[in-house]
Amino acid sequence: MKKLTQKSKLLIGYAISGLGDQFYTFAIPLLMLSRTHSSIIMGLLTAVEYLPTALFGLTIGPIFDMYSRKKIMLFSLVMQMVLIIIAPFLVIRNVSIYWLLLVIFLLGSFDLITWTGYQIFIAESVKKEELSFVSGQVGSISSVQKTFGPGIAAVIINLINYIGGFLLDALSFGYLTYVIKDYEPLQTENGAMKKESSFSKSAKKGISFLFAHHDIKWLLASFFVANVGFQAVVPMLTFLLKQEMKVSVNLVSVFYTVAAVASIIGNFIYLRINKNMKLGTQMIMIGLLIMCGFMIMLNVQSFFWVTFGYAIVSFGCVWSQANFFTIIQAETPPQFKGTITSISTSLTRIIGPIMSLISGFLIKEEVHSIFVVASVCMFLSVFISLVTGLGELGKLEKLH
Repeated sequence: MKKLTQKSKLLIGYAISGLGDQFYTFAIPLLMLSRTHSSIIMGLLTAVEYLPTALFGLTIGPIFDMYSRKKIMLFSLVMQMVLIIIAPFLVIRNVSIYWLLLVIFLLGSFDLITWTGYQIFIAESVKKEELSFVSGQVGSISSVQKTFGPGIAAVIINLINYIGGFLLDALSFGYLTYVIKDYEPLQTENGAMKKESSFSKSAKKGISFLFAHHDIKWLLASFFVANVGFQAVVPMLTFLLKQEMKVSVNLVSVFYTVAAVASIIGNFIYLRINKNMKLGTQMIMIGLLIMCGFMIMLNVQSFFWVTFGYAIVSFGCVWSQANFFTIIQAETPPQFKGTITSISTSLTRIIGPIMSLISGFLIKEEVHSIFVVASVCMFLSVFISLVTGLGELGKLEKLH
């Protein structure tokens, strides 16, 4: 029997733990709602989930560059395993809701650490020319999880109740811990790394590298602008469908299912043709495609066109994220991977709380406004890529 490579073990571990995360994402809001029946608490839940990124998103990376990445990752996974077991018992025992929010905050904090570490580990387990393929595989796994995860979570709740589901989630973290325990990076990628003696020095050198590196600096700027647009739309989609378009719950389910399937198709095509295209060409093409998707969604009188537009957005989004990961990891030297990875991870989350609040006001004043904002942001993102030369990026093997 062929022995699994480290890359394969990491991908399997990510797949298993990710399905466990889908249960957590599905079950925690239901538990909170059954306990409080309060929209305020549900809003507070969302804020608490975002808060770790706002507080720690830009500071976690240098820790990975200073200390043993494996030990940090193992500690984070064990803590997630413990916290995920504690959470349902706090609900059942009617402990103060604020203790449960604290556990959720801690889970979010360790999830941020784990995801940062995972991106570093998966990049260090392959050669540079394999990065685009492995990033596509990660995207494919994530799309499948989002498609089938909620349904699997519902079945688990019916069969073994909430506590059994959370125990299975804990076991999924245990498996990923087992995988990380024996992990060793490819020596050809890492070599010997000098660890900084202080947090401030490590952070300063990492940030200095970021601002000195043309491609990474402007790639982060481009994706930050694009993400402002995404965060204007995504939090309001269910509200738009239910309150503004008056569609049924079944059609809401259809909407998200179509988007998830579009993501899977996007990954499937990406994995087969991305190596034959320049990265810069892909970035411009996909950016314009996503912008068109948002513009199609302006037709809020039609469920078909809104669904079709969001399917285009979902298709382009996974392709865009795969290229983002590939470029960041290919052009970041080992000694700065923690800092640059955490900054790029935070980029996709940190604007969330602010834009969630703003988008609520926007859609209240004018239902089309969130799609106008998203379209403008995507245009600006593509414009940044064009004027800074990112559109000229070659194929992966030519990145320096």
